[in-house]
Amino acid sequence: MWRRVVVLWLASRVVLVALGLLFTSQLAWHRKIETWQSQPWQALTGWDTVYYITISHTGYAPGQTLAFFPLYPLLIRGFRELSSSGDAVASLGVAALALLAAMAGLAVLARDRLSLDHANRSLLYLILSPFGFVLALAYTEALFLALAAWLFVCSDRRRYGPAIALGLAAGLTRVTALALVAPLLVVAWRRRSIAAATVAVTPALGVAAFMAYLHDKVNDALAFVHAQSGWGGHATFPLFAPVEELIDFAHDHHPVRLLGVAALIAYLLLLIPILRRPIFAAHRVEDTLFVAGVFFLPLVSGVMQSTGRFGLVAFPLWFALADVGLRKLAVHRTYVVFAPVVQIVLFAYVALGYLVP
Repeated sequence: MWRRVVVLWLASRVVLVALGLLFTSQLAWHRKIETWQSQPWQALTGWDTVYYITISHTGYAPGQTLAFFPLYPLLIRGFRELSSSGDAVASLGVAALALLAAMAGLAVLARDRLSLDHANRSLLYLILSPFGFVLALAYTEALFLALAAWLFVCSDRRRYGPAIALGLAAGLTRVTALALVAPLLVVAWRRRSIAAATVAVTPALGVAAFMAYLHDKVNDALAFVHAQSGWGGHATFPLFAPVEELIDFAHDHHPVRLLGVAALIAYLLLLIPILRRPIFAAHRVEDTLFVAGVFFLPLVSGVMQSTGRFGLVAFPLWFALADVGLRKLAVHRTYVVFAPVVQIVLFAYVALGYLVP
């Protein structure tokens, strides 16, 4: 299993770096390279990466940097200082190592809960997924996925000390950590365990610690929420968000608006095996709660454009897709042919600056 993890991780990183270099060297002649970008990393260090790197150098200041949680910038700073590398290499180095840890954690979790075949197949499907290229970007998806996967491994094995540390770290990585609280509380209730309940609240404590810092820094504990308004974020009822996207599409005919809605539907369809298949019965409630939490947060804030990458961290869905692929050969063949093709197309649009990941 471990050889598969390393080979898949290494091969996917090499392929995506090569594709990114191809896109930006041959097609992006019009795109300005920022001072912190350099080939062959340009395609992988765009968009939100600038905020993480800025925070790693100067910390937080009033503005849109307040939307980003501190753990990833701290790790970038540490990697940069220890390795004497540049910003691009440091940010990508952290993300790459985090992905390796995430894949290892998912493999262990899937093997323990389901089977070795499920573990191998879920990793393959994750890496080949249409939005799998995001895991190569200098973003927090890989880091959060690593922390969440190992948190559930430790919770399943009742190793509460490491689980507490992982929960706090997840809460300092992104607000998605709040989606961990409900499923872990279910686990604590089943076990009637104070230690498990402590684990359950640690992601929220991590988020609360960042909020306390923001309150002290800019006198606004919810500054990370308010900063989202700069990208069109707004409070809304969850079911209204996709409807709003479809209405906007009817007016401006921008196909990107359909992408987030299509991704949401595809992800939620993968809940069906979790809800119906006996193999998922032992963890059905907490898996469903976690997936619901992952998507509830962007939906309630009206942020649909990045639904595809948000769903990458909803790991029970990859276990569900693996189960479908193992049972239905046609699904497996279709996925491994078409999913990476879509990924290449979407990556090209992101690398060239036409699509927000």
